Amino acid sequence: MSDFRNDCKHQLVAAAGGLFDAPPTRRMHQVGRVRRGPLLVAIALGTLVLATAALAATGVIGFGAPVRASHPPGRERPSKTTGIGIPVAAADGLPISAQPLAIAVRDPGGGLPWGMRVVRTSRRLLCMQIGRLLDGRLGVLGQDGQFHDDGLFHEIPATALDPDACIAPSVWTIMSEDGLPAAGALQSQASSCVPPWLGTRASDHRPCPAGDERLIGFGVLGPHAVSVSYMTDGRLHTVPTVGRLGAYLVVLRVPPKLQQNAPALGGKSGLLGGFPIGAGRGEVVSRLLFRYGGHLCQTGFDRQPHGPPHCTSHISRTRALLPKVPRGLHTSVALRERKVPGGYELRVTFPAPIAVTNASTAYGIQVTRPSSSACGRGGVWGQSIERDVSRSQVLHFSEFVPQPLHCRGVVRGEVLYGGQPFGGFLGSRGLETIGRFSFALP
Repeated sequence: MSDFRNDCKHQLVAAAGGLFDAPPTRRMHQVGRVRRGPLLVAIALGTLVLATAALAATGVIGFGAPVRASHPPGRERPSKTTGIGIPVAAADGLPISAQPLAIAVRDPGGGLPWGMRVVRTSRRLLCMQIGRLLDGRLGVLGQDGQFHDDGLFHEIPATALDPDACIAPSVWTIMSEDGLPAAGALQSQASSCVPPWLGTRASDHRPCPAGDERLIGFGVLGPHAVSVSYMTDGRLHTVPTVGRLGAYLVVLRVPPKLQQNAPALGGKSGLLGGFPIGAGRGEVVSRLLFRYGGHLCQTGFDRQPHGPPHCTSHISRTRALLPKVPRGLHTSVALRERKVPGGYELRVTFPAPIAVTNASTAYGIQVTRPSSSACGRGGVWGQSIERDVSRSQVLHFSEFVPQPLHCRGVVRGEVLYGGQPFGGFLGSRGLETIGRFSFALP
């Protein structure tokens, strides 16, 4: 039995005893106790049943097992020096630097509000957590297939981080989730049901109730952010950002026009001071307001035509906090190939010319495959090493290159080093090519 139920039982039984027990100064014979016992027990149990029903009617929710941290496939398992890292100690001496934000957003279907907090990690990332709020705690409800629909509240520990919701501290970001069940768990935490418009063709999970689908917008926009706006029912709604992080959270029902899209956590990011970020039409928010030096500016696709000027880097006048990538880095690359079913496995080895001490920089490789009628459309693939690296440490990559029948051509590759502020290596800024390799498909 949970602690919540035990406490409830003890309080109710104690209250019943206080109402019906005899005064302590009155002595009772043994025969009297035998006769009064069943009556008092019946009255106490009746009081317990009535009180329990009253608690249920007022929406009191019990606590269940906490949410477990998940490990998304293809990502480095977090540790102090790998992946997104682990939560670090707070400045005030607390064991974990989890910072609750003054955000409580009403759920469109009622019940517990939604909240948000940030957690700083050992690899210098800022990770956002969202969920339902109960007594100041962030958690997931036992519904929509979560925790076997037990109806309890399951707290999200600071260690249950979503890698896709982690950013470098110098980054401001707009994120959205267009298929999140009202239970409150992000997709990478525990996918328990799929949006009803997908049916069961895309997953073995059951469809979520249509009324439980939520459109979520959240992010941090930095100390100069003033507000974010979003469009619903043909009207533009504006909410202020919170704190020096410029955090925000928007919770809406999924509009019918979005019910053709698969749920995915996505969005866009920018370095502090770099404009325009420009909220795209696939995001929840449509307009952002900033204040620099006492002057307002706006960005997004729903900008007020007669409002503040469009935000630009010239207006912001803030320093873009790019990770420092030295010029002229170079490394020697060794390549070994091995024939495997369906193609070749390329093993790339090189010494690291500079150390990696946090998640803001990384080493990686990028491979361009040949494009022809026999080889197909080719394309570019890559991967990065999500862990700390010492200078001169020898790094190893393994990349599979498919070879369809009659496919010939040259596979070209690059060894890269640079910033990865957006959670992925490809497409990030400040990249330097520090080595090259090639392989001719025989």
